[in-house]
Amino acid sequence: MIVTMIQVLTGPPACAIGFVAGQLRGARVPRALQSAAANALLEDLRARTGIRAGPSSKAHSRDLAAAALGEGRIGVDIEYRAPGRPIRAIAHHLMGSAAETEPAAYRVFTFREAYFKAFGDWPSPTLLRLAAGAAEPGRWACGGLQIRHEPICEDFSLTLVWTGAP
Repeated sequence: MIVTMIQVLTGPPACAIGFVAGQLRGARVPRALQSAAANALLEDLRARTGIRAGPSSKAHSRDLAAAALGEGRIGVDIEYRAPGRPIRAIAHHLMGSAAETEPAAYRVFTFREAYFKAFGDWPSPTLLRLAAGAAEPGRWACGGLQIRHEPICEDFSLTLVWTGAP
């Protein structure tokens, strides 16, 4: 088994999250193994939902992988919350203003990556500031864009971005 499923977020959209099997929690895992785990999650999610084709997105960080399916544009990102990482400085650089908390900075970072996966372009600093101010965990909408932030096992942040039904 490549991945141990830990959570399925029901949707729309559908999202599966799992740890790479046989790895220490939070350990750096070779990219090929991360990709294989994300691919396995996507295939499992397709089998569970019966959606064999259509928009999808995958992400991985350390020993965690995620996959998501939707009807419109979709992007998912996960990030390991590394102790001592200057994530607030990174968020400040990305949005042009300070993130009030470390979780807010991780929301900015993961939102930016998930948005890029969904749209092929970077979100505006205004959208990044909205992400920083959103509740975690939480769902929010901006125009036709739906966003969901979730902490995963206290060590990771996940953001899911999609168009379509909330």
